[in-house]
Amino acid sequence: MMPIVLAVLLSQEIHLDFSKENPGVRLVNGAKIVKSGLEFTNPIQYAEFEFSRKLDGIEAMTVGGWFFPRGRGEQHFFFRGVPEFTGQGERWFRPNPEWVGFLLGTDPRGFLMAAVHGNGSMPFPYVTLNEVPFGSWSQLVAVKDAKGFQKFYRNGTLVHSDRDSCFAPKVTPFRDKAEGEPVRLAMPTGGLIGETWITARELTADEIRKDFEAKKSRYHPALMAEPVLLREMNAHPRTGLWKEPITLGTWPGVRERILKGSEKVFGRVPKDKVPLDPKVISEEDCGTYVRRKVSIQVQADDRMPAYLLIPKNLKGRVPAIICFYGTTSGAGKETTVGLSGPKPGTPPAKNRAFAVDIVEAGFVAFAADYLRDGERIKPGRRPYDTTDFYTQFPDWSIHGKDAWDTGRAIDYLETLDFVDASKIGMTGHSYGGHSTIFTAAVEPRIKAAWANGPVSEFIHYGMHWAAPKGGAGSQSLPAMRPYVLDPTVPAPITFYEVTSLIAPRPLVVGQAVGERRPLDEESGAAVKLVYQALGAADRVRYVWYPGDHDFPPHVRREAVAWFRRWLLTKQTVCFVGDERAPAAQSLKALWPDRLAVVRQPVKDAKVGHRALGRRSPVGRLRRDGRDGPPRFRGDGGRNSQRPHGRKPEPTSHRPLRHQEDRRGGQRLRALPPTQKAARTVHARHPGGAQGRGGRAHPFDPDRRR
Repeated sequence: MMPIVLAVLLSQEIHLDFSKENPGVRLVNGAKIVKSGLEFTNPIQYAEFEFSRKLDGIEAMTVGGWFFPRGRGEQHFFFRGVPEFTGQGERWFRPNPEWVGFLLGTDPRGFLMAAVHGNGSMPFPYVTLNEVPFGSWSQLVAVKDAKGFQKFYRNGTLVHSDRDSCFAPKVTPFRDKAEGEPVRLAMPTGGLIGETWITARELTADEIRKDFEAKKSRYHPALMAEPVLLREMNAHPRTGLWKEPITLGTWPGVRERILKGSEKVFGRVPKDKVPLDPKVISEEDCGTYVRRKVSIQVQADDRMPAYLLIPKNLKGRVPAIICFYGTTSGAGKETTVGLSGPKPGTPPAKNRAFAVDIVEAGFVAFAADYLRDGERIKPGRRPYDTTDFYTQFPDWSIHGKDAWDTGRAIDYLETLDFVDASKIGMTGHSYGGHSTIFTAAVEPRIKAAWANGPVSEFIHYGMHWAAPKGGAGSQSLPAMRPYVLDPTVPAPITFYEVTSLIAPRPLVVGQAVGERRPLDEESGAAVKLVYQALGAADRVRYVWYPGDHDFPPHVRREAVAWFRRWLLTKQTVCFVGDERAPAAQSLKALWPDRLAVVRQPVKDAKVGHRALGRRSPVGRLRRDGRDGPPRFRGDGGRNSQRPHGRKPEPTSHRPLRHQEDRRGGQRLRALPPTQKAARTVHARHPGGAQGRGGRAHPFDPDRRR
């Protein structure tokens, strides 16, 4: 057996190289030394060594090493202290006030996870979107600098930093006066550790890169690294998510069932609307836009104060986006426009003022106070107290009320001569994130939505949705309380069923990968099934971004791009077949102002790759005899043709692009023959393209060359 070196480089630094001699590490439950390093072959093996009272008073710290995992999963490779899991499944790793802890490993999906003496003001370790490959050596490094920021490296490359996080920086003094836990090493899914180190300072990017270059000939890492800021959420289509098959034909009945269940949970809305009685309270020039404070009447004796952010130099009518804040401590809308932090009067908080991003992108932004927050907190009540509301409306819910108030906001936006009333969007973070989902589900005038950081499930989130009437929790669905307290009783609806009511309108749900929201992958898969059935698979995205419960700058930029894509251009759905077909009628109900029906020429018995005119979009559709959706010419199918004058490209590298119609969907414009091939048509409809059936394809103008 090759012994282990425990070489102290300085009084506050340590380097373990498992290729040299010198005992000092205790091997437990069969962990052993092999030629390649320290080997682990089962989940209960680990190694440990004492490292107490060596880091007291330092200002920065780096931990790192070379690791070879043989499998993917939640793993802690190099750590002092272990995470704890709460009743809601959250993973906590708080800094210890008496000794310095750290963690370097991966989350269940194999993403790099780390924390050095805490993670800003959040109790969780930080999770990036960079996969640590299994079956390959990786250099992994985590740094906490003197300002309290963290940096994460893989294979000599800075793959992420928490510099844009609203929870960083936070300087937690390094106190290491107690004995504390030993430092441990492990590979729960099996693997090897070549070396590790602890350095009582911030290693620079150059130093980390030089270590990688010097040792890559020894470890032969197979994959290089690069930063990843946003990626599609894994889809986990669990069996039994839907009680019935989801198709274009069955969806109307399923949707009706969900609406009835939603009424049981969210309550019945009022039948009558009072006049809006809009009032302008003040107006302020903010440079590139005007911030106008307004007030509208949403119900009798209930007014909603709001900020209307209006871009200067408007040319005609523009889309408007409703911006719903996350839970505050009474500041409400002031956070969304950058006038306050969560507590009234505090400095504006990082990443909260997303209404400013919206207006600076050229949209009108509407940011209001909702009941129980901001100016709508009644005297003597604390934020989010529901006592008065449920006294007046015992059969309603706060979230139902929020949706109602947003509907009244849309009523108001429709009266403004600079707002395009047909292009209203909505976005929100945290509380505002799932409020965006709940509102868009029942408010068809919301044409596109971005829900950031919402809860993803009703039952499996502890008491989050079980707050009783009169409670002060930000979430309030009293009708869901019995089902949370007794999960054996089937609830009237699930979270993903409510979300699916938004289909086929464009929707993005964004989650921080480190949040561990329950059933987020299952919910995403269930909602996507509905969009696929309706021929709108490109109109829904479930995405992850690194870090914690936040709305960081790069995610807000993606949200702006999403609204530009769907609200600044005209989308068209093309149906090939008889307009009297049941499938055509179903699509007409879904896309009343965007459906273009193209009848098949009588001389063509069926649709093939040459059946229709080669220069028409419909002529680019083909059937190759298999049971599958029609495709556009050049998509790699066995009957496909290449565009004129172009050699075929490898299918895996061919751009995925849609055709478009800029004239409102009344007639379809043929694309130039040099246009790249479009991607697979999403919808399948009964009867194919013959007789009374047909197929549909949503054209995407944002993907044109």
